[in-house]
Amino acid sequence: MINKIFEEIKKEARNNEVSIMLDGYDTVVRMQFNIVDDKVYDMPNFYIKNRYEFYDNLNKYVYNALEFYELEPTEENIKMILTYIWANITPTEMKCIEKYLEKYICFISDNTLKISSGYEKTNIGNLHFNVLKQSIMQETPYCFKSYFENDDGSKFSLPRISFGIKDNICYIYAIQNKDSKINIDAKYNLLVKDSIRSINSGVKKYRNVSPSFIISLSLFISFLKHNNISKVKVETPLEIRINNRKSVADYKIKFYSAKGTLSPETLDDFKKEINLKRLNDDYNSTIKFINCFNRLKVHFDNIFMDENDINNDIILEVMNLITNNSFLKSIVDDKNFYYIEKERYNGKIS
Repeated sequence: MINKIFEEIKKEARNNEVSIMLDGYDTVVRMQFNIVDDKVYDMPNFYIKNRYEFYDNLNKYVYNALEFYELEPTEENIKMILTYIWANITPTEMKCIEKYLEKYICFISDNTLKISSGYEKTNIGNLHFNVLKQSIMQETPYCFKSYFENDDGSKFSLPRISFGIKDNICYIYAIQNKDSKINIDAKYNLLVKDSIRSINSGVKKYRNVSPSFIISLSLFISFLKHNNISKVKVETPLEIRINNRKSVADYKIKFYSAKGTLSPETLDDFKKEINLKRLNDDYNSTIKFINCFNRLKVHFDNIFMDENDINNDIILEVMNLITNNSFLKSIVDDKNFYYIEKERYNGKIS
């Protein structure tokens, strides 16, 4: 049944009819699946180099995803899985999608992490972290969530990191603010913000990267080191998601233009606002995303980064976390690190 449903998706993809819900909007995705050839298509072009390996991995992924996301094996759920999986593919991976599927099978089933939750003691409260399941709409099956908490229970959340692990390499797909609602105390918020801004002292490059992103990423790298993982690969751009944002922006503009309830001036402002947000989101998910790692390298002497073009591999090798910044030093200090083993698979999907 899985192969049959996929063949239907292939036909729909050619006609711009595959529906996928990303960023809260139902949109359509155009894709072209081919056995390797030299044709050029005006859409993301996916190459299947080994048909048998591809269908074998396709079936393995679907069965794993059904179990992981706790879905019934209905035709509707299988089609959803077979559609969403392509949202996170990079241009390099489009050239051999059977290997891409193999990677996501590992993301779901990997058992490398021995530590899944804990906290780091700091002078502004404990910095908690845990690994959570994510919904199928997100970039990866798991994310790393962290937040500061004081003795009164007031919290300050940090950006989530979407990641997967294969062959002892951590693949990072996104760093995003998703938990701002837990920032419940204004006084504590101000204290944390003032403290984390201290890492900007003396930094001249990549200052457009928010300190909260660097704190979250530093803690995550430290967490990986405690799990004996020292290699990180940055996955960008996610072309399907970028195309989707343009599709959503075009849909909104078309909808309100046809509705006729906005004045020409208001409609023009609306178009500018929508397109500006899309361009900002595209920038944040590519250039600024990469600059988080460039900025990290500024702070830590023993992080080595292979800085290639945005369409090529970007790999970090983490030897030791050595920094002169006192606040960052407290974040990655092994003496302040407390953890709980093997709680990774507990809890509902976040």
